[in-house]
Amino acid sequence: MDASPHPEIYSTDLSTYTSLTIHGLGSSDENPAEITLLRSESFPAPRSLEDVVSLPRDENWAPLSLPKDGAHLELELTDSISEGRIGLAYSVRVINDSANLNLPDLCIKLVKPEFGRTLAREAWFYEQLAREQGYEGVVTPRCFGFFTVPLKDCLDVEGRPVSHINPWENITIHPEPDPDWADKREDTLWWLPDDPPSYQEYYDDSDGWKSGSPWNKWRSSPSDPLICVLVLEKLGKFYICENIRPGGGKQEDHEELELDDMRDLVRDVTSTGVVHGDLRFRNVVRATRDVVCPRHERAHRWRLIDFDTATRIRITPENPEDFRYAMKSSVWTIGQPYFWGW
Repeated sequence: MDASPHPEIYSTDLSTYTSLTIHGLGSSDENPAEITLLRSESFPAPRSLEDVVSLPRDENWAPLSLPKDGAHLELELTDSISEGRIGLAYSVRVINDSANLNLPDLCIKLVKPEFGRTLAREAWFYEQLAREQGYEGVVTPRCFGFFTVPLKDCLDVEGRPVSHINPWENITIHPEPDPDWADKREDTLWWLPDDPPSYQEYYDDSDGWKSGSPWNKWRSSPSDPLICVLVLEKLGKFYICENIRPGGGKQEDHEELELDDMRDLVRDVTSTGVVHGDLRFRNVVRATRDVVCPRHERAHRWRLIDFDTATRIRITPENPEDFRYAMKSSVWTIGQPYFWGW
């Protein structure tokens, strides 16, 4: 049923830090820089729907309020983890934590310049899962916030303008717009699932959470790029099954157990109304801590990551078809050709 308003989020990770400094992220032509970013508001999605049912406004759909007078986190960039369609993931070392928390190993997700809006949306999904008890850090990584700063505001150690963001100079994956979304009138590379005009019948923004966000009309600017970062718990490697080959084939029993655990993760996430939207093996990574799931009464071996193309439905007695469709289609994807990237 529809959730009642939560007075606070269940995890304090997202309400701890208001600022972030990263060493090794950028430099001027002459000197290294310590780049400081501030906590930023996330970007709500419209309601995804199968049935057009009028529902009352849900205040929990709003982005979390930004923490005031919070702690400062200081990190150093270390090793590259991976590069994806929208961003680059790096391991980081904690230099200083004014909150003195017992932090897990951390990483950052730095988006490519054109995808700041997309990372703001992903941050919103982490916030939404933090509003539900027993999801963040149990079926997804812990999230410590979404931070941004305009490049023009960054200076090196001697006060010179920063002109290089090191990871951006190592980008090798340059995505092309989805041909189904191609529009000759504008660049569609930055489009989220709810942006194409032809898809509007599948979304409801009557509450105005998306249209009222500053991110809705945000566009990247080559002359004024915005640095956008998510700070996340660092997890293990993504899932690889050596027994599966293109064209199918019988799975070994232990591999089927792994896939069953992933299906349980998907059931957990979808039970909140969040539909991942890109359930592939590279978005399922090994858990590094045993945290008991309150729904399954055991620790999951895996975590779901990369919610940048996710959507969300409202789960209420008035629109049961939305939930049935979302659950069935999401769970079914695990182990299917799309999951393996075929």
